[in-house]
Amino acid sequence: MRRFRVLTPMAVGVSAVVYLILYLVFATGSGVGVIEVGVALLVVLLAALVATAVVLAVLLIAVGLLRLLGVNSAWAALGLAFGLTVVVLGIIYAGIAASMQPGDPGFNMLILLEAAGVQIPVWLTFAVGLLVGDRREQAARSRVSPTP
Repeated sequence: MRRFRVLTPMAVGVSAVVYLILYLVFATGSGVGVIEVGVALLVVLLAALVATAVVLAVLLIAVGLLRLLGVNSAWAALGLAFGLTVVVLGIIYAGIAASMQPGDPGFNMLILLEAAGVQIPVWLTFAVGLLVGDRREQAARSRVSPTP
């Protein structure tokens, strides 16, 4: 769990930068003013914090479940957390789809897609962080010479 807590500020930062770049690229109008950028920064930071908090909460649940089984792997926790998230989003999707009428424009689906989409940079940051950490540990072990 310590590895995920160390990576959490990085996940928030990466997500905020990605969202801000997307906002600036897709901003409508002839120009983006200072007020619009300020509001965008606030919304972007809030979205990054919420997405990271949700992913971290699911990771905590996954780590707890795996500890009950005696598994102490960050990769297993990341995989289980992602699987749990996909299942929950699938259940929400089924509930929204069942409650919609044929003439509805699908606004609720957009909210679900946004909720799933804002998590993408967080999941990728955790995965890349674990991969880099594993590579550094392997490199450190290979540099240490065995004692005779």
